[in-house]
Parts: sequence; C-alpha cells; structure tokens
Amino acid sequence: MFYADHAATTPCLPAATAAVAKALGDNLGNPGSRQHEPGRRALALLDDARAAVAGLINARPAEVILTSGATEALNLGILGVAARLISTRPRFVTWAAEHSAVLEPYQALARAGAEVAVLGVDRQGRYAPCQNDNGTALVSVMLVNNETGVIQNVAAISAAAHAAGALVCCDATAAIGRMPVDVTTLGADLVAFSGHKFYAPPGTGALWIRRGLAIDPLIHGGGQERGLRSGTPNIPGLAGLAVAARAAQPELTERIAHLTAMTARLEQRLITELPGIVIHGRAGSAELQLGLSHAELELGAPGNSHPPGGRAPGTTMVSLPGLCRGWLAQLVNVAASGGSACSAGSHVLAAMGVPDAESTNALRLSLGIGTSVSDVEAIADEVIHAAQRLAGLNR
Repeated sequence: MFYADHAATTPCLPAATAAVAKALGDNLGNPGSRQHEPGRRALALLDDARAAVAGLINARPAEVILTSGATEALNLGILGVAARLISTRPRFVTWAAEHSAVLEPYQALARAGAEVAVLGVDRQGRYAPCQNDNGTALVSVMLVNNETGVIQNVAAISAAAHAAGALVCCDATAAIGRMPVDVTTLGADLVAFSGHKFYAPPGTGALWIRRGLAIDPLIHGGGQERGLRSGTPNIPGLAGLAVAARAAQPELTERIAHLTAMTARLEQRLITELPGIVIHGRAGSAELQLGLSHAELELGAPGNSHPPGGRAPGTTMVSLPGLCRGWLAQLVNVAASGGSACSAGSHVLAAMGVPDAESTNALRLSLGIGTSVSDVEAIADEVIHAAQRLAGLNR
C-alpha cells in the first residue's frame, strides 16, 4: 500500500513516538500538582511543548494555547471571539471553501442570531479581500486549502479586516510543516493548527492568540491554559508534539524542496498520460505551476510573503471529465481520498464551480516527507491504470 493521504494525517515521527512512549512510562504526575516532583516534571513537558510550538511559528510561548487539534482551536477562536463581540459586532465573514471546522461554528453563530456572510471563491479557489464594516467582528480565512493546496493572501485579507476594526482567525493547518508560517507577518489575530498534519501525534494542536486579545473559553472547569481550555492536558501527546515542532523548522527548506519535486513529478505523469485531466487550483493548463519557488520560501528572508493563488507543495486534487464514478474505489494499492477526510464529498470543488460529475469523482493525492521517487511512480501508475480501466467501461 502506497500512502498518498498525508493531507488527512501524517505518520508520527519515530522520535515523536519515542517521546510519547517515554512520557507514558515516566510515571508523570498532573502538571497542576506543582507541590511534588512528578507534577513538576509533567509541567516541564507542558512548558516545553508550548515553547516548541511557539518557536515553530515565531511566537511567544505565553501566546500559545495547547489544544486537541485544529478543530478545537478554531472553535475556541471563533466562538470565543463571538462570545465577546456578538452583541456589538454581529457580523462574521468567511468563504465557502473553508474547512467544516470553520463553516460549522459559523452555522452555529447564524442559529444564534449572528449575521453570517459566506463568500464565494473563483475557479482556482482563490479568495478576494472583502469589504467589512464596523459591524464585523471576525473574518475567518485559511492559509492553505486542505484539498487543493491553494494559498490565500491572508495578509491582504487581514489588512482589509483590520481597517474596519474586525479580527482575523486563520486556519494554518495545511500550511504548517509545508511552508513558513510566521505569526508576526501573517497578519491574523488568531492562528490554529493540528499536530498530526506535521508528523506529531494525533490529538494535539494549538491556537495562537495575539498578545492582548481576550476571548472567552469553550470548556470551563479547572482553568488550565490561561483559563481558556480547562481539563488535564495530554502530556504524552504534547511531548511528541514538541519533538515534531522542533524537527519541522530546521528541516523546512529540505522538506519544501522534496515535496515540490515529488509533486511536480506526480502531476507531470498524470498530465502526460491522462489527456484532459484537471488539476484543481493549478493556474494555467499547459504547464505545471506549484506557485512556490525556493526563493519565495527561503527561511529567514526579510518580508517573506506567501504568493496568493500559488499552491503549497504536497497536495494534488484532480478529476477527469467524462470518467464514470468509482475512481477512488479502483485504487487497490494506493491510500488516497476524495477530499477532506472530515466530510463526504468536496464542498471546496463545489465552491469553485466544479460540476458535480467531476467533484464527486475527484481524487486528492497528498505526499509526505517520506514519499520516494519510486513511491510517486507507483502512485501515478495506479491512478493512471485505474482511470484507463474506468474509461474502458464508458466505451
């Protein structure tokens, strides 16, 4: 089985797995029990995880709230802002191609009486900065689309929101570990992501909150995480998160180069051998455009920005017009998906105006740092042969 579903979850780094096992075997106490040594050791691991996550996104540790993942973090960010502002700023804005972890909290706000605007996207899945007014509380925007890899211009969207006094919550889940994410230049006020998307254990994640910003908690009880996330933290998982976070930063340039090369190889094979194939979010039809050069992604480059409309390497969402249903089911030896692992079908492609016949038969192929050239060739072979078999049924 060749794994091509890294956008759903990534395998845990061996060192992160070892850190989880060690924490489980160390007879740690509760980090809230600072009066004894086992509790203090647990607290040290908690503080270490917070520092590692902060270092990954160029933040201060005190600004990081550790969560079970991006879904919880996004709900905390969105609903935590709403609890403070809905009575004075009842308008909330997002886009139709956002993850369900954003769209469903927005639906909950609409049921509570908020004015919710869900904006459209263009054929490539790009967002345009929207007009806001002094009634807008929050704008929610993802940095990288989890199905197509399309990068949004978060800085421009944030500038437009801030001009109207609105806050910005950014879902950076599909960007972390695949491109630089620096909260000091991104422009957002809240940034959420999951550990299991960058080789950390599942059940871990974080919400960065700009210093000085106050939001309300979702979970009440023990007052952990600055009172914003009550409950005993997952210390073993967070020990693994710390390892994965510290590995991601120094390896990022190498990871980007590898994913860019592997994605280009995969897409070129598909374009060459499956005439008419559509790679969603890819600007132009004659040449492969990932939208990210090594220069644009050079770590530490001053004023580094993310090119809007480009794609982060590693994710390829394709469909083949006219092909009968069942493409995904034909992939016996390849683990892939038809879109987000969190929902049925692809609301992202629907938002992009892709016809139902294509969006319901689309494939998302997502590669990882362990994907080799031979893996890519095997994945391409399997996808091509599956399409050819289905095309034969149409004749």
